[in-house]
Amino acid sequence: MRIQRSVLITFFLFLIGTYSPAQIERGSLILPQHPPELTGLINKDQIDLKKLRELTNFLTNRDIKFYQEVPLKKRKKAFLRHIKHLSEKLEWEYFNKVSLTDSTIEILYEMLLFEKSMKHSAILEANSTLSFQQKRRLLKNTKKSLRMFSFERKKTGEKTVLQVKNSPFWHQPDTLAGIHLQFDDLAKQKKIKARKRMVIVFKELSYSGSTPKIKANDLDFDNEWSLKWGDEAHTDVLGSRIFAALGYDVDHPYFYGEDQLTLVFDGIQTVKNSVQLVDSLTFIYGVDISPFISTAGIVTQEMAKEHKKLNPYIGFEYVRFKKCFIEGRPDRVKRIGTIIPGLLKNEQRRELRAALLAHAFIGNWDTREENTALTTVHDGNYNYRISAVFADLGTSLGVKVSPLSGDFKVGLVNELSWEVFQIKKNKIILKNSINAILKPYQAATYEDLRWMADKIRHITGEMLAEMIDEAGWPAPIAALYFQKMASRRASILLAFDLKDPHPIPFDKMLTVIEDGVKVVDNGKLIIDYEREKNPESFLSTKGRKRNYGH
Repeated sequence: MRIQRSVLITFFLFLIGTYSPAQIERGSLILPQHPPELTGLINKDQIDLKKLRELTNFLTNRDIKFYQEVPLKKRKKAFLRHIKHLSEKLEWEYFNKVSLTDSTIEILYEMLLFEKSMKHSAILEANSTLSFQQKRRLLKNTKKSLRMFSFERKKTGEKTVLQVKNSPFWHQPDTLAGIHLQFDDLAKQKKIKARKRMVIVFKELSYSGSTPKIKANDLDFDNEWSLKWGDEAHTDVLGSRIFAALGYDVDHPYFYGEDQLTLVFDGIQTVKNSVQLVDSLTFIYGVDISPFISTAGIVTQEMAKEHKKLNPYIGFEYVRFKKCFIEGRPDRVKRIGTIIPGLLKNEQRRELRAALLAHAFIGNWDTREENTALTTVHDGNYNYRISAVFADLGTSLGVKVSPLSGDFKVGLVNELSWEVFQIKKNKIILKNSINAILKPYQAATYEDLRWMADKIRHITGEMLAEMIDEAGWPAPIAALYFQKMASRRASILLAFDLKDPHPIPFDKMLTVIEDGVKVVDNGKLIIDYEREKNPESFLSTKGRKRNYGH
């Protein structure tokens, strides 16, 4: 009878297009110990229909606009369809008296995760303006984190690295030989198409975060893009690609150099030219982006011949930049809330605990919950899945925090240390400072970090070079970053006694001379390299007094 029911369930799932057995295996949410909230949705050996419907109603009822007097985000249509498919399957199982299966537990867990994420994100959003006490806590964590992550080294063999099931929080790449292409594979799944030369149309101003940004559409109006400027233009690009190579889902930032991206104004929106753009961003973020502007002008017929879809914009203004970066906001992906590592026993997840070392590898400082996103992804044919995203990984690769002024600067290659760990006798001490010590990171063990170190060791020199090249640094800066990241990788493998399958030579005394001028001396950048082309500066520690944009 169980076999017949299993076949029937599989056939039913095929018909409604919700899940397949392969997808459940790819994205297991099941934990060794279920959270109490999950038990509350189960009555004896069956789903509690009343509580299921209450949960479904909260997730899908757009008239429920507040939680604890805090406004909830508007529910997107794709999310409503996602939840509807899940709920319909569970109700079908209930009325057909199907016994609880792992598949049922997965779906209950997924719906509960969405509910907790929605509620938690609403509270975070309501408190997005940091209080004095919150600022103090971030600075306290920055100092505390340098002391608290100490691990006793253990003698373990090569074969003792435990495996982790694929989940919405992490996924094993299909082949080790192509892990550096995971970023592109994820983008392809989400239908993100970033061309070598981009033309985008201004949509609206943005008011979130600390990095000056706007919203724009591509000429096909298929996808939205977030266009950004500043010191994260390179770091976010590399950090996101490394996290993707390690198995995590990420946002998709792309670097664009001089005149490689054209921003067109349609004459309808509030901002109609580059002058108004500069004024608006200065008002919102307190940042003058004019040093990043390369050229501005009027869209001509000649330009429209190169890009036929520019025809409707002939006569309207455009602007190009010395450097910028765009981040995909694909229509297929809807953000629901944060990953909420402090809820639903997610600290039990090795893939989340081990992310502590992934953050340390790229030197990421801003590890707040707000820099994660729980998403619903539409794969087509009415098939939806849940995925957890590590976002905003640009506060990395050399960070300088100034407590007195409340300022911070990123992408300072001289601030990035050559080693990730300090080894004292039989202990390894993590040297990376973070501003939010989340529960999974507090719970991280030697074995968790060693599991991540095993992933890091499969990054080869060729992969590292290719990912750094995507970040668009000038050659001398890129060369120094390559040496430092190779050294940091080696220090991780040494700390965990892992054999290096692809040793990457590095030189801590690297010297780079360009056109007779010494740019890098003994592993240190010594001149403010081409400041006109790089307005953010790779040496100046003065940031933007961003205070997270608030």
